[in-house]
Amino acid sequence: MTTSQSGEGALHRRYVEAINSNDVDHILALLSDDVVFQAPGEPELIGKDAIREWGNSFFEAFDAHWDKTELSFERSGDLAISRYIYSARYTGRDDNAVMEETGKGTCIYRRGEDGSWRLAIDSWSTNEAGAEG
Repeated sequence: MTTSQSGEGALHRRYVEAINSNDVDHILALLSDDVVFQAPGEPELIGKDAIREWGNSFFEAFDAHWDKTELSFERSGDLAISRYIYSARYTGRDDNAVMEETGKGTCIYRRGEDGSWRLAIDSWSTNEAGAEG
């Protein structure tokens, strides 16, 4: 297994740019077909269709911005694991109410037959006890 603090961090940077675009299609382009999201307070979301439905609903309700700091990145063969911490700010599109949260998470990436890397799993949790993201 190899560890890198830079270079391969491009996977993390591309994913953060995509989620901060608030554009579901931009995000979906970086996901594997069988992607899994494990979000706080939500049932597990499996597959691009589930992510599309959830993402469209979320981004209709909120303008969102995440700052994600990658703490470690390890790659072995066709799998890579990224561990991160984050702070997020969600602004309600209807009422401009602002919610903030901090947390931590893990992303697992898989390299496809075409050589491109796609997000396979994003699992995150908030630091606040009982908080739902």
